[in-house]
Amino acid sequence: MAALNQPGDFINVARKAELYDLITPKVFGQDELLDMRDQFARCGYVKLSSLLSQEALAVFREEMEQLEQLASRKRFEMPGYLTPRKLSVAGGGLIKSHSPALYSLYHHYALRNCVEQITGRPIYTCTHPEEYMVANFLHNNGDTHGWHLDDPAYALILFAETPPEQAGGEVEFISNWLDLCRRKNRKPDENIQDLIAWAEENGMVDRHEHKSGDAYLLRADINLHRVSPLKNAGDRRSVVNLAFQATAVADYGLTADLLYGMSAVV
Repeated sequence: MAALNQPGDFINVARKAELYDLITPKVFGQDELLDMRDQFARCGYVKLSSLLSQEALAVFREEMEQLEQLASRKRFEMPGYLTPRKLSVAGGGLIKSHSPALYSLYHHYALRNCVEQITGRPIYTCTHPEEYMVANFLHNNGDTHGWHLDDPAYALILFAETPPEQAGGEVEFISNWLDLCRRKNRKPDENIQDLIAWAEENGMVDRHEHKSGDAYLLRADINLHRVSPLKNAGDRRSVVNLAFQATAVADYGLTADLLYGMSAVV
């Protein structure tokens, strides 16, 4: 282990241990687990209410508040999807360098075990240097993370802050988007606005609100999803996304690089 030479090093190690120890294994009853596996298999989404204890949430929020000071502000239209990105972000590299406590969550056995219990299969570490763990901050009226697919299969989203009910910031998704695009003979990541409108008209868009301390698991590579725009000044939404692959080897496009990486768009 590297020597601890600065007072801040001891604080970081203590905070890392504190948050890591506060995240306890989630024990599901057999019937509850079967229901969640069935829901995830059908629609690719499971809500995990109050996954974080109040003690863990307090530490999590403090770490997020500090990380937000280093986050980069983004405002652009993602190529291909032609959907907006208006938010502040911190990629995996920044999190690892400046928030050891948050970084420790990516390797936390309890969180990984939770994902594997729901999916019913092994998961694998995301090999992208930035996308494996990202923090997203929506803190202005109109902030949004527009429609997209992720390259990693699974996204576990942990909520530090959420806006009031019906004030925007909901996760919205269209289940089995890839299947829909195949049936419609469409590309899933190009000029999709009219197909999204069609899905909305036909009741195919699911919406879910969450509270601080909640989490959800999403099959993010096949279900088109977005965060709806915040409606009011002063409302806030801050989350960490832990990404996991369904296979040991996975291909990655350029969208994560554009939002979080060296080629990020400002």
